[in-house]
Amino acid sequence: MSQENVEVVRGIWEADRRRDVAAVHAAYAPDVEWEDNTVLWGDWGTARGPDGIRAAWRRWHEAFEDVRFEWGEVADAGDDVVVTYRVYGRGRGSGVGVDQAITLLWTLQAGKVVHVRSYPERAEALKAAGIRE
Repeated sequence: MSQENVEVVRGIWEADRRRDVAAVHAAYAPDVEWEDNTVLWGDWGTARGPDGIRAAWRRWHEAFEDVRFEWGEVADAGDDVVVTYRVYGRGRGSGVGVDQAITLLWTLQAGKVVHVRSYPERAEALKAAGIRE
């Protein structure tokens, strides 16, 4: 099932690139939770449900513009998928550039995302998923 889970997560990334919000949210379970453990761009804490995640991302995009995520290294562990992304953007008010890595730990059940945790360091996400480097 892990390769199928990787494809679900990749599909979310591709839908986001197309700005297909409906496809992104269709991949989430109704009780999905997204924990921001990075505190890199403003801590949103834990967003709950597709609407809560949408609201958190809306607030984030109000602060940043020209945002682009590049798909990077992937590790899978059954129900968990770890993906490191490169994030580029610019502060909407300040114009300050963003160029950094972020790693997301996606947990899926029955083909739906039930939990996402973000980490500033890939090693932390791998450890949380029980994957040894």
